[in-house]
Amino acid sequence: MAEEMAPVEDSGQAEVDSTIQFNPSTMPEGLRDEPSLQTFDSVDKLAKSYVNAVKMIGGNPDNLISVPQEGESWDSFYNQLGRPEREDGYDFGEDVDGVLDDFKEFAHQNNLTQDQADNLLGLFADIEEEDAQNEEQAMEDLKIQTTIGLQRDWGKNYDGNLDYARRAYAQFGTPELTEIMDDSGFGNHPEVIKAFSKVGQLLGEEALAVGTGLGRNQMSPQSAQEEIQALYADKDFSKAYRDNRDPNHKTAMSKMERLFKQAYPQQRRVR
Repeated sequence: MAEEMAPVEDSGQAEVDSTIQFNPSTMPEGLRDEPSLQTFDSVDKLAKSYVNAVKMIGGNPDNLISVPQEGESWDSFYNQLGRPEREDGYDFGEDVDGVLDDFKEFAHQNNLTQDQADNLLGLFADIEEEDAQNEEQAMEDLKIQTTIGLQRDWGKNYDGNLDYARRAYAQFGTPELTEIMDDSGFGNHPEVIKAFSKVGQLLGEEALAVGTGLGRNQMSPQSAQEEIQALYADKDFSKAYRDNRDPNHKTAMSKMERLFKQAYPQQRRVR
């Protein structure tokens, strides 16, 4: 009796022949000459390469962004990366000075995403703030150095000479000159202050007190009277004014004399 053969279980799956040859020349036009396919001689190798590529990419190949070929527009590429389609697609908040429209144009021309543009705008703001702080500190340093230098050069005459400079500037300074002085920092330059002090001394107390037709900043009688009362209430000034041994006595006397002439133009000064 013939020996019975054990039945072979059907797994339901046909075994794939991993040795099926692959010939790029059988591919459609456009693929048959693709250099990357010429290295494969079997379907098995081609499939493994595809699986490894997907794993390395980390996503669905259908979702990949294609780099435009020569002559193709890059707009779609950058839009897919996150660049707004139009310049007005950026949102930087309220544009107070109208400068953000120019920045939107710059950002779009340079293919920036919203986040990239925000970061760059923040960097510009930080640089501008730092420059402003450095400029302000430089101005403060100049004021300190000027004060030290003038105190050294003028000695006990510092307060009086500085008062001459301020009063001369009040006579001749214009809003335009003040703007130039403030913007350039020249208003705190020791040589400028010395020059105005000399002008004040050359004009003398009388010219500075009542003006010579050039005094646009002449005080009104009421303002001068209020200034006198304020100086009387100032303990340091009052002491210098009443004590002829005080080093600032002469300056205080001159200032009060000037104010009294403006406060009571029709009266003689009575101490």
